Amino acid sequence: MSGFEVYNSAGALTIDSGWGKSIVMSSVKAMGGLLDTGFYRFNSSLGDGSVLGFLTSDFFPAEGLRWFQPQVNGSYCFPGASLYQAGTGRFMLSNNTTPLQSGYLDVFDPGGQLTFSAASAGTMPRIMDFFTVPATHDLATAITLNTAFADPWICISQCPGNVSSDGSQGGYSGLMIRRVTSTQFQLQYLNRFQKPYRTAMGGNGIRIALAYFTGY
Repeated sequence: MSGFEVYNSAGALTIDSGWGKSIVMSSVKAMGGLLDTGFYRFNSSLGDGSVLGFLTSDFFPAEGLRWFQPQVNGSYCFPGASLYQAGTGRFMLSNNTTPLQSGYLDVFDPGGQLTFSAASAGTMPRIMDFFTVPATHDLATAITLNTAFADPWICISQCPGNVSSDGSQGGYSGLMIRRVTSTQFQLQYLNRFQKPYRTAMGGNGIRIALAYFTGY
């Protein structure tokens, strides 16, 4: 069918035949070895960076959404700069280029392309909560957030982060995330020689999607 829309209980549009093809998972990926662990040190109440190393430069494909599932209490990461603590989580890659499986409740766009099917729904990220930082909170001070479900997949494609060096001094800015428990996380925005949180975000808050993937 085409001209089809579905809204969830919160009133958000979740399926729209005119919007484009649904995003589905393409692969789960282990972290693997990290590079230059401890090269960057951070001024943060969540961790100083001594245990953080870089993912390999070709770890992620050029396109698609990236998700990270922290699995170890007390571990932290600086995902916008691809800095992680070894052996503490796994990644999910998703995109809208993987073919959908035709089946029950096929939804097509005006051009006849299959954009959603119930047969492929199980491979789609189910957004069940968000990390929500209100505009009133300056994230230079860490915030503790509780999630509606355990072991969420965090959309790291939405996480700001950058590191740089002039050869003698390192600069950075972005979001650090620490897992306290399976349902409690701490977030803090760090900066050194780069823009502070209020300037970088333009006075706005942050809202980062948290997903569940069937079977994971």
